[in-house]
Amino acid sequence: MPASGAGGKNFPKPDIIAGNGHKFYAFEVKITNSEKIYLYDFEIQELIDFSEKFGCTPLVAVKFPKKSREWKFFKVSDLEKTIGGNYKIEYKTDFPKGTDFKSLL
Repeated sequence: MPASGAGGKNFPKPDIIAGNGHKFYAFEVKITNSEKIYLYDFEIQELIDFSEKFGCTPLVAVKFPKKSREWKFFKVSDLEKTIGGNYKIEYKTDFPKGTDFKSLL
């Protein structure tokens, strides 16, 4: 279910909420044609806040379409924090370590 456009502006909300009746996830979704994806600290904090309130597992969903057809999923605790306090995911070093879709089920 897309969540990012629904509701009020002041309430933290992920891009997608999904579940199978036993597991529930809140996703921040990022797609890029470059080698790196950057996420602002506030995006991750809002994802965590939402997930804690609604009992979801917070994940960042990432796709590098020029490099791979796969989506990979990252736990917030596995993200690399930058010197500026934000987060980044690099295709060469981080993407192979992500969880694939089948493993989420």
